[in-house]
Amino acid sequence: MDETRKKIIIQEINAWKESRMLPEQYCNYLLALYCEGERPPSHQNEIRKGKKDLLSMLWIGALFAFIVFLNYFTEIPIRMQMLLTTISIIIFGIMVRRFSGRKLIYQISLMGMALSLLLLTVSLADFIAPGKAGILYMFLFLNCGLWILLGIKLKLLHFSIAGGLGIVVALSLLLI
Repeated sequence: MDETRKKIIIQEINAWKESRMLPEQYCNYLLALYCEGERPPSHQNEIRKGKKDLLSMLWIGALFAFIVFLNYFTEIPIRMQMLLTTISIIIFGIMVRRFSGRKLIYQISLMGMALSLLLLTVSLADFIAPGKAGILYMFLFLNCGLWILLGIKLKLLHFSIAGGLGIVVALSLLLI
């Protein structure tokens, strides 16, 4: 096979791998086949991917900081706060789906979604029954239970630990 044709095929397989048109194992197999066992020069793609991940993590942090700022440091109505927090949960959910193959950015977007859901449920408890701690504790226990289930289902130990610690703290505050 002529060299230019082989380069075009390798570039196409790398594009498929990056856009996840084919599973990564298939792409690695095809790359090994067309590169005759040698590693293709994909260092540039890894650098670009790392920069995109870093930028995405910064956006996730900025979005979460913005939602916390809206919920606790502004005077906008609680309904507007809940609407914006719900929109942020949807955005975090889209990020979770988009970054499902990348370990760190996936977990950060999942944490952002879980914490935004916690903010939403606390605001909802305050909106439904202002001053009633029972409703707030019920929502806290539901959130912590969801975190434990997520940790078990996705095999993320930090979610299970956070959910367990949240239940312990909520119980200790409830009993004191």
